[in-house]
Amino acid sequence: MSNPITTWIKSGMETYKDREDWMAERVSENSVNSQKLSDERHGPFKPHNVHQCESRARVNFRPSAAISSLAGSEMGDAGSFRAVRAYQSDFAKRRDEILTDIAKSG
Repeated sequence: MSNPITTWIKSGMETYKDREDWMAERVSENSVNSQKLSDERHGPFKPHNVHQCESRARVNFRPSAAISSLAGSEMGDAGSFRAVRAYQSDFAKRRDEILTDIAKSG
């Protein structure tokens, strides 16, 4: 005589074949979906994600200072390319300082 709880649990478990069939179905579905996305991108009418394009002549961008002490400087405009360029140049200077310190001490 078998345990009814064990029998109930085993009746609800999926088999190896079920898992393999589900995986094959998932792979084929993803393949179809990726082809749909490719077709949408290269379709003749509208580009992919056309609803995300900015349609205004001037984008709604108001530069704002991330930190008040940086207001008025290039680093003060949060999210601008000038701020990124300024931070990158400062990081490059700091990297060069660290490398010269390492070269002197090593």
